[in-house]
Amino acid sequence: MLILCYSVVVLLYFSFFAYPVTEARPSGWANFTMEAKQYRSFPNIFESIYTNGKALVAIATIRTISTPSTAFSMAFDRLDSYAEDHVREQYGVDVDIVIESKATDYPFAGHVAIKYVYGVFNDVLIGYPPFQHLERVKVAEIGALAWFCNVDFESIVVFYVSPFYFDEDPALEALSGLTIDLVDDISCH
Repeated sequence: MLILCYSVVVLLYFSFFAYPVTEARPSGWANFTMEAKQYRSFPNIFESIYTNGKALVAIATIRTISTPSTAFSMAFDRLDSYAEDHVREQYGVDVDIVIESKATDYPFAGHVAIKYVYGVFNDVLIGYPPFQHLERVKVAEIGALAWFCNVDFESIVVFYVSPFYFDEDPALEALSGLTIDLVDDISCH
């Protein structure tokens, strides 16, 4: 009888983690190209990648029981590589990525999230010849958010890359605002 009880508990445990997640998505992503796929079956992880030129939003929805930081680490590592690859492709290989802030109690979408913000810096030639000079400029921002959805037993991990240096380019400024709006619009239920 004891073996049967343990077998039922293990079966419930496996079925819980294998049960499909409800994909966390923003409602207004029309200006972005979306690629979505199930990354893993156990625990169930669904990824969505939204791109628009120099901007990227990567979302992972993970079946979890609670919010230990180890639950986020695998998704953080995977989405972080998407963000870094996108930055190096769009902003140059020689960029420096520096952590700017970290919060473990960031209020987001009615939940308490973990938030990291990284600055992407590059040397930019500013001015007109012969008065040009090289200046270190923040060209983009990488943000990372993670939170637990109590109702659905799902954790959401979001990475975004947003242009930061506009150089009087209204298209980049609009894209930056659109990216931040897209991130702010993500909800898990």
